[in-house]
Amino acid sequence: MGKEGDKAKLLLIYNPVAGQETVSQMIGDIARSLQEKWDLTIRPTLCGGHAERIAAQESEGYDVVVAAGGDGTIHEVVNGLMRFDKRPILGIVPGGTANDIARTMQVPLDLLEACEFMKQEQPCAIDIGRCNDRYFVNFFGVGLISTVSSEIKNETKTYLRHFTYYLKSLQYLQSDSLFRVAITTEDKTIQKEAVMVYVANGQSLAGLELFGDKELNSGQFEVIIVENIGLSEIMSVASSYLRREPIQHEAIFRFKASELTIACSPAQFIDMDGEKNGKTPSKVRLLSGALRVIGRV
Repeated sequence: MGKEGDKAKLLLIYNPVAGQETVSQMIGDIARSLQEKWDLTIRPTLCGGHAERIAAQESEGYDVVVAAGGDGTIHEVVNGLMRFDKRPILGIVPGGTANDIARTMQVPLDLLEACEFMKQEQPCAIDIGRCNDRYFVNFFGVGLISTVSSEIKNETKTYLRHFTYYLKSLQYLQSDSLFRVAITTEDKTIQKEAVMVYVANGQSLAGLELFGDKELNSGQFEVIIVENIGLSEIMSVASSYLRREPIQHEAIFRFKASELTIACSPAQFIDMDGEKNGKTPSKVRLLSGALRVIGRV
């Protein structure tokens, strides 16, 4: 860390291809803004997984590590930082499409406004989810969420935003997407046929706020099991989302938990913060106040 009177040290990890390369186009302005407060080092990512490696290998000695990019970039940086016992503060410059993590942390979506926000706000400790040996900020999901999220990466989702999720969901419900899920929590075991399990730590998905009453540091996940649901039903649920109405449907089972084990038959791909991370079975638990982030909760 810097000596007294020196500027604190900041490592900026940015994804040059996030969104429509907006971060790359504005990296000079971002750097000039951050240099007003911090001694700045900049590292661009070169491929998938690179942000995590940079965070894990180069963060020691920095006061703040900023992830500039989408939720995937933030996810990687968080997983790099979580390897340290004494972790730098995380900052966010949201340059992706949905920017769900930034929305939850109330970080401005304009890049330069986000820089000003970081210079003025104080860090706060937030809960982090852990699945096996990986970490997530916003959500853990299996089933339909994983399939749809993976497909959307190949599309121009900047323009379609959350509507793309609905369109893809309708497409995949045409195929056989049911699986058996057994979830064991601190006090109960739940077994159902489902098309999706969604474990939320944050508040939004694909840029749309799903849980207006969900606090990031509530000490519990919001868990949703979507049972066998047809086209007309998912349209009804999507319509409720768009009207900002509570999620209420007989095919949607909701509860809260801070620790759960999830087993699926057949085994399902795991999606964390929009990134594929292995297959079930999984043990998911909440780590209270595990990371300091510049934002508001």
